[in-house]
Amino acid sequence: MSTTTPATATKSGGRIEVVDWLRGVAVVFMILAHGMDAWLLPAAKTGTAYALIRVASGIPARLFLFLVGVSAAIQFEAGLAKGSSTQVMRARLLRRGLQVLVLAYLFRLQEWLLSHFYGGWETLFRIDILNAIAACMLVVALVSTPRNGRRQILPSLLLAAVFLGLGTVVGPAHFPSWLPRTLSSYLGGQRPMAWFSLFPWGAWALGGVAVGHLWVAANRDSRSLGRCFLFTFLAGAALTAAVTIVRMLSPTIIHYPTEVIRQMGPGIFFHRLGLIGMLAGIGFVWCRAWHGRFSALRQFGRTSLLIYWVHIEFCYGSVVYALRGKLQIPTALLLVAALSLAMLGLSLAKTRFAPAATLWLQTRFRRTRPA
Repeated sequence: MSTTTPATATKSGGRIEVVDWLRGVAVVFMILAHGMDAWLLPAAKTGTAYALIRVASGIPARLFLFLVGVSAAIQFEAGLAKGSSTQVMRARLLRRGLQVLVLAYLFRLQEWLLSHFYGGWETLFRIDILNAIAACMLVVALVSTPRNGRRQILPSLLLAAVFLGLGTVVGPAHFPSWLPRTLSSYLGGQRPMAWFSLFPWGAWALGGVAVGHLWVAANRDSRSLGRCFLFTFLAGAALTAAVTIVRMLSPTIIHYPTEVIRQMGPGIFFHRLGLIGMLAGIGFVWCRAWHGRFSALRQFGRTSLLIYWVHIEFCYGSVVYALRGKLQIPTALLLVAALSLAMLGLSLAKTRFAPAATLWLQTRFRRTRPA
């Protein structure tokens, strides 16, 4: 989600538009995932069409976290170009991470109140995607901020390997009862508290840091950037193909006790990372072809937090409760398209009216200074 300070332009090159585009793709897949989860008949959750929906549904959370790292790296590069100190760059990201953490708990409070306190007080402290984004920002700020002018790519990748390598162990672990679940769930634990814990989900943001530095380094001229995104696409295709081939040759090469734990494993990580790499390559070509023209995906990407906040109620809230588990795939897809169009309208309204409304409020409530 666009929870980081916009920093898709650097001193060495122009705006990396594909970052907003990718965030917009994550928004579309997010609406698809939540709509299908809420509205499909249980009997409709079979077959090839639903299998493709599941693959698409597995991308948005990972892509949002990956873009946390990419955006942080772009901010770091901008800070290095300006000569900012390590302390200044780290403090900026820490401050934003804490802001997002507050928003995450406000969102959970809103959902708890709208559901008439369903699930008890523990629902307020569930580690959902906004909490994970905030936690990843804090980790990236502490580990990945450049020091003495040097980029911290290797430490970021090493910690990503730890998060991923221990993901299937720590991620679903049962922690001692004397540890508060509200805190231990940030590291791992059982659902419904620990949905997006740092083990293994933090690996996405830390990996994104390395990729973000790579993209900015290539952003000196259009040819270098084009070659970089061609490499990103090909590397992504190779990763996805390799995982697919291994699965075909030995479907049970690694046995996981549950599907939830399988989703935390390295196979899913590299398969989805490959898909994201291919999406990045496609997005680069798309953004170059449509440069200077309106793009619904880039528009979504720039207002993703607002769309996340609002669309949840239209998927799971009391407004559409009568549709829960009642629809076939074609009907549900039509509703997803309608909801996406409505969210695009909301996004455009925010872009059009929010600056003027903010300025009016600032003027209206500004304290009169004594003469």
